[in-house]
Amino acid sequence: MSKAINVSTEQREAGVATEFREIPAPHVRGMRAMVERRLAVLRFLTITSGVIRDPIVILTFIASFSRSGMILGINETAKNAGQGLGWSVLILLFSASVMVVSTYYQRLRTFSLIAGTMAKLRKRMARHLLRANVDFLHSSPHGQVYAAMTDETGTLSNGVITVIEAIEAVVLLSIILPYLFYVSWSAGIAAMVAVLIGVVGYILLDLPARRYDLIASKLFSEYCDRVGDMLSGWRELRQRGTRRAALEQETVQVIDDNLSNSFLSERLYSASSIVGQSAIILLLCFTVIAIPVIQGGDTTTMFQVLTIVFLTNGPIEQLFNLMPLLSRAETAYYKIQTVEKSLINSQSKSLEIKHPEIAKFETIELKGVETFIRELENPDSEVFHLGPINLSFKAGETVFICGGNGSGKTTLLSLITGLRHPDKGEILLDGKSLTEASTSGYRELFTGVFSGFHLFNRAYGMDASEIKELERRISQLGLSDRVSMHDDSFSSTSLSAGQSRRLALAVALAEQRQIIILDEFAADQDPANRAFFYDVLVPELSASGSLVVAVTHDDHQFHKCDRLIKMEGGQVISNEIQVRKE
Repeated sequence: MSKAINVSTEQREAGVATEFREIPAPHVRGMRAMVERRLAVLRFLTITSGVIRDPIVILTFIASFSRSGMILGINETAKNAGQGLGWSVLILLFSASVMVVSTYYQRLRTFSLIAGTMAKLRKRMARHLLRANVDFLHSSPHGQVYAAMTDETGTLSNGVITVIEAIEAVVLLSIILPYLFYVSWSAGIAAMVAVLIGVVGYILLDLPARRYDLIASKLFSEYCDRVGDMLSGWRELRQRGTRRAALEQETVQVIDDNLSNSFLSERLYSASSIVGQSAIILLLCFTVIAIPVIQGGDTTTMFQVLTIVFLTNGPIEQLFNLMPLLSRAETAYYKIQTVEKSLINSQSKSLEIKHPEIAKFETIELKGVETFIRELENPDSEVFHLGPINLSFKAGETVFICGGNGSGKTTLLSLITGLRHPDKGEILLDGKSLTEASTSGYRELFTGVFSGFHLFNRAYGMDASEIKELERRISQLGLSDRVSMHDDSFSSTSLSAGQSRRLALAVALAEQRQIIILDEFAADQDPANRAFFYDVLVPELSASGSLVVAVTHDDHQFHKCDRLIKMEGGQVISNEIQVRKE
């Protein structure tokens, strides 16, 4: 039985389509699985997307009825050609006018629905991604997420037009087929056979086509990952030619494999469409060759049948062509559902709760805190264990953390800042244990520059006073000759590694939070900026009452902190009070 994936009340209030229904993977065979997949996609494209409640349904019926009216008008005019113009001509002209106008507005509404559905999907996934927990952000395949939020949402949204055109074709067929039997019973039977041939051809070719389409979609996700490698690892790629060549070779192979599977999928989908078109051609041949014989040379009947076939050929051919498009939408639906389900299961509950503002703090305590880190994509990988950790921090204190690679320094920072929840133990703020309701507000106490920081090209979320403070900090950190502010945007972010880190520090300082976290900030700074950091900035922050927690390996600077924490193998092996020597 399929289940609906629930989302937050906030999203419902925002008017976002919220319903996804779990379906079997596209490669799962069986009539029941196929029906479940198709019904789930059709439900999304008709109900969840809003098509069923949109005026386009009325426009679609009007277009179908007006086309049927044109056929009736042409046939009746031809039948009564010797009797002069009559009511049939009026029906013909009126139907043609209505069809042209309704088709125009139908196209406009179709575009609006497609664009609206795509926007809703992307907004919803963006909300989920912005609220995902640390484990998902560290371990998820980013290419799969990127592909789902860009390419797959477009493919699924375009399925809306598939449904609309299918409705028009079905309505038209339901009117025309009885009329065709009325004009010629043999032509009616031939038309039924033609439709049946098209449907059978689609059923036989659809499953293998979707299998290749799914493989191509997965390969596109891999391609997105490789593009990410090129953009993020450009320094490393220029340092070693064999690395660059290997990545290029793999990227080319992924592109070729994607192209190959896309071609195989398209070949089968095209074959499915050709079967339907061939059935229509056979129907035309039957009309021209067989009807005169069967009906005793009645050319009027042949003309009427040909009129019906020609004017319904477009919608019927569209129906056969739309079936492959619906299958592609089904594959996209599955990919989006898979990513969105992972996102929903990885939501940080603390981000969904409106937090009370915390004006200030006195102490932070970690009591028996432990965490176990395992790669989500590789459950059998070795688990990193941090803890148990028992530490306390107080306002106005400067704490340095040191230790070798893999000792747990960055993981400890993520626990202190509330970015990661401990698996055991508790974190206390002024003696009160953090809860899901208070964690988000607790995080607002922090600012900082992490080792893998990201520099945005705008000062998102800052008010005018913070922008003014940011400009002062940019000047203080020696960046005013490279960076200036244009409203809330930076004039440039094309900076050296050290300059980028200083600009990130300027942003952190401008936020004027009570706690600042710095993960190896001085590592890529020149001697002058390193001295400024230790001799001017850290004492300034400490004197202002801020808690400074900095990861550093500058052992000759250890005397400039209040406390030095040493880590090894996920354990705190030393927590020493330092005697400052200014």
